[in-house]
Amino acid sequence: HTSVTLGSLLDDQHWHSVLIERFNKQVNFTVDKNTQHFRTKGDSDHLDIDYELSFGGIPVPGKPGTFQRKNFHGCIENLYYNGVNVIDLAKRRKPQIYTVGNVTFSCSEPQIVPITFISTNRSYLLLPGTPQIDGLSVSFQFRTWNKDGLLLFTELSENSGPLLVYLRGGRLTLLI
Repeated sequence: HTSVTLGSLLDDQHWHSVLIERFNKQVNFTVDKNTQHFRTKGDSDHLDIDYELSFGGIPVPGKPGTFQRKNFHGCIENLYYNGVNVIDLAKRRKPQIYTVGNVTFSCSEPQIVPITFISTNRSYLLLPGTPQIDGLSVSFQFRTWNKDGLLLFTELSENSGPLLVYLRGGRLTLLI
C-alpha cells in the first residue's frame, strides 16, 4: 500500500479541488493546486477495479474491503471518473449508477450541480468498476464542516488492497 496526505484545514466550508491521475505506476495526487507525484508499489501496472467505486461512503458492511471509516457529510460537485460526469448520470437516474441513502442534487450555495451526502452512515453513490484498465482519472471538488470522512473507496482485484481518499483530522489522504 502507498499512502499520501495533502491539504490542511479542509473542513473550512470552502470548496476544495481534488484530482487523482494514475497511469501504470505513476500517480499524480492534487489537492487545491498542490500536487504530489509518486509511484505505486508492487509488481502490477494495472489498476483492476472489480468492485464498484463508492463516492461519499462505503457500501453495505460485509462486502470485501469494508473499512470502519465515517462516511462523508458535505457536498461534492464536478465529479468525473475517466471523463464521465458521475453526478449527471446519477441525476438522470442512469442504470449504471446506484444512489443509496439520503442524497440530494443541491447544496446550500449551488454553483454547478453538486450532490450532498446528508447522513454520515448510509449515503453514497456506486459506479461499476472497470477491470483491466491501465489509467485512472478521478476529479471533484468538495466542501464539508467535518474533519473526517470517506470520499472515495474501491477494492482492487487480485488482493491488491483498496483505493481510498478520505479526510482525517481535516487533511486529505490517498491510499492506493
